[in-house]
Amino acid sequence: MWLPWERRLQAQLPVIDPAGNDPETNIINFRPPRTIVQEAWRRRAYAVGFALTLFLASLTVLAWQSSPGRTPVKPGDTVVESVRAPRRVTFVSQTRTRIGRDQASAQSPAIYDYDSNLLRQFRGRAADLLRNLSAVKADTLLLPEQRRLMVIRLEAGFSGEAVEAIMSMDDVDWRVTVGEALRVLDENVRERLRAEQIAERRASIIAQISAQLTEPQQVILTDIMTLYLRPNVLVNDVETERVRKEARDRVAPVSVTIEPGEVIVRAGDVITPEDAEKLQALGLGTRAFDALGLAGVSVYGAVIVTLFTVALGSLYGDILVRPRRLALIGVVLVGSMAAARLAIPGQPWVAYAFPSAVAIMLVSNLLDAPLAVLVAVVQATLLAPITGYSFELVILFLAKGIVGAIAARRIDRLNAFFIAGLAVAVTNLAVAFAFRLLSSDLDSQALLNIASGAAVDGVLSAVLTMGSFSLVGSVFGVTTMLQLLELAHPSQPLLRRILTEAPGTYHHSILVGNLAERAAEQIGVDSLLVRVGAYYHDVGKLRRPYYFVENQFDGDNIHHRLSPEASATAIIDHVIHGLELAREYRLPVAVQAFIVEHHGTRLAGFFYREALKVAGADTVDERAFRYPGPRPQRKETALVMLADTVEASVRAASNRSANSLENLVERAVNERILEGELDDSTLTLRDLDTVKRSFVQQLRGVYHRRLDYSDGADAELSVLGRRGGEMQEREA
Repeated sequence: MWLPWERRLQAQLPVIDPAGNDPETNIINFRPPRTIVQEAWRRRAYAVGFALTLFLASLTVLAWQSSPGRTPVKPGDTVVESVRAPRRVTFVSQTRTRIGRDQASAQSPAIYDYDSNLLRQFRGRAADLLRNLSAVKADTLLLPEQRRLMVIRLEAGFSGEAVEAIMSMDDVDWRVTVGEALRVLDENVRERLRAEQIAERRASIIAQISAQLTEPQQVILTDIMTLYLRPNVLVNDVETERVRKEARDRVAPVSVTIEPGEVIVRAGDVITPEDAEKLQALGLGTRAFDALGLAGVSVYGAVIVTLFTVALGSLYGDILVRPRRLALIGVVLVGSMAAARLAIPGQPWVAYAFPSAVAIMLVSNLLDAPLAVLVAVVQATLLAPITGYSFELVILFLAKGIVGAIAARRIDRLNAFFIAGLAVAVTNLAVAFAFRLLSSDLDSQALLNIASGAAVDGVLSAVLTMGSFSLVGSVFGVTTMLQLLELAHPSQPLLRRILTEAPGTYHHSILVGNLAERAAEQIGVDSLLVRVGAYYHDVGKLRRPYYFVENQFDGDNIHHRLSPEASATAIIDHVIHGLELAREYRLPVAVQAFIVEHHGTRLAGFFYREALKVAGADTVDERAFRYPGPRPQRKETALVMLADTVEASVRAASNRSANSLENLVERAVNERILEGELDDSTLTLRDLDTVKRSFVQQLRGVYHRRLDYSDGADAELSVLGRRGGEMQEREA
C-alpha cells in the first residue's frame, strides 16, 4: 500500500515498466521503504535498554555506602553539609548512658581495709636492718669496699648518698640516727595511713627532725622513712568494684528524642560520638541502606533517568539507534558518579576541585554541544545524593558542565583545551564565591581553599579531556574533530594521491563535499564529517582511475572495449578497493562508512541495460551489477550519496538553467527515495526538502550565467564609465 508522500513522488516520475527498467529515470527494481513501525520498535528497545542499564549502574554507585554521601559515617570525619532530622525518632543513647554510669561509678567511694599489723611488720624490718648495719660498721676486719657492698646487700633501696653517709658516720651520730629512726616508726605504728597520705606524712616527719640532725643523718632518715613508712589502710579492690558496679547498674539507660528539623550536624564540624549515634538512629550514618533510604534513592534515580531518556528520544532521536554513542554517554555519567563517590564524601573541599566537567566536555567534543548541556543537567542531579543534596554543589556542577560544553564544542587546536579548562575554573570560582556572599561566609582561609580547588579543577579538566578524548573516541567509534581537520588537509598522503593520480575524481570529490557540507549545516548534522567523507568517498578509483570518465582526458573510453559485465565489475569494485585503501591508511570507521555506503545497493544501471540488450533478460544476473552496500545508515552518508548523484547528473547535463537545475535535483533525490536507498538514514521529508533547496542554491552559484565580454577593453571602459556616472550623481 502506497503512502501519500510516495504517491506524490510516483506522480512526478514516469511509469516504471514491469521489468524494472526505466531509461529516463534509471529506477530499477523499486522496493518500498521499510515501515515506520519497525523503526519505532527499534528505538523503543534501545531506549528501554539504555534507561534500565543507566538506572542500575547509577543505583549501584549511589547505594555503595550507607547514606548517599550526605554525612560522615564515623567520629572524626568532617561534615560536608548540614543535616537536619527528617523525622522524629527516640532511641537509647549508649554514649550518654555510658557517661552517666561512669560518673556514678566515679562518685562511689572506695572501700578500705585497716591492717593494724602492717606498720609493726615494717618497723621490725627496719629495726633488723639498723641492727645489721651497726654490726657491719663495728666489724673492723672488713675492708671499706666490702663494708659498702654489705650495706647495699642489706638494703638495695638505699640511695648512693645514704650509703656514703652510713659508711662515714661515727658511732655517736650513728646511734642517734638509729634511735631517732625507731622512735619515728614507733610513733606512726598506731596511725591509720592511706596511700595518698604517705607523701605528706613523710614530708612532715622530715621537717620536724631536720633541725636536730646533721645533713648525713637527714639523708639516712629520709631513705628509711621512704622504705619503711607504708600505708596501712588499703583499698579493697574486690569490694570497691562490687560497690561501683552496683552504682553503675542503678543508672537507667538514657533515652534521646530527636525532633523533625533538628540540626544534627553542621557543615564543617567534626563528627562526635554522640553525633554519629544520632545519625545511626536516623539511618544516615550506617554502612548499609535502610529500606526507606534505598527506596528514596531508587525513586529519585528512576525519575532522573526516565526524564533523561525521554528527552533524548524527543530531542535527539537519532542517538537512540546508535548504541555506541549511548554507551559513551552512560559510561561518562556513571564514571563521573563513581569518581565523585570515592573522592567527595567526608572531604568538603574536594568537591570544588572535582573535575566533573570532563565528562561533559568529552560529550560536547565527541558528540554534540546541546546534547552535552542536557547531559550536564542529568549529571548534576545524579551527583546530588553524593554531595548530600547540596544546592550549592548541584548548581556548581551544572554551571561547570554548561560552560565546559560550550567551550569544548569545537576544539581544533590543543590550546583550546586549556582555554576550556580556564573557563571551567573561572565558573567554579564565581559560583562558589556567589554562595559565600549569600551566606555571609567570607572567611579568608575558606576562600583560599575554594580558589585552590577551582584552579585544580581547571587544570584537571583540561588535562584529562585532552588526554582521553582520542582514546574515548576510538573506543566508542567516534571520530574527533582534530582527526577530521587533519584528514581534510590537502597535505594528507591519500588526498595527495587522489589529486595527482585521479585529478578528475579529486575535483569531483571537492564539489560533492561543498554540496553536502552546506546541506549538512542546514539540517543540523556534522558538516565537517560530511566534508571529509566526501573527500574520500571515491578513493577506490585510485586503483584504476582510467576506468572513470572524469579521469579520461584523452577521449579514450576503455569501456568501449569491455563487456558490460566487465565494465560493471570494474566500476563497482571501486567501493571494495576504497575500503581496502581506507584500512591501509587507517581512516576512521566513520569515514570508511562514506566509501561503502555512498552507492548503497543500487544497480550500475547503464551497464545493466547494455547487458540486457546484448544477452537478454533471462541470462543476465542482476546481482553482478549491484553495489554491495549497505544503504546509507546515517544522514551524513545519505547526504554524500545525494550530492554525488546530483553533481554527476548536473555535470552530464547540457542544459544548466535555473529551472533545469531544480528539476535535476528534484529528480535525483526522488529516485533515491523510491529506490529505498534512504530508508535506513533517518532523513525526514523536511530534511530532504531543505537538502534540495541547498543543492539548487549552490548549483545556481556555480553555473550562473556570465556576461559575454568579447572585447575586454570596451567592457572595462563601460564599467569605469558607469562607476563615474554614479559618483557624479552622488556628488550632485
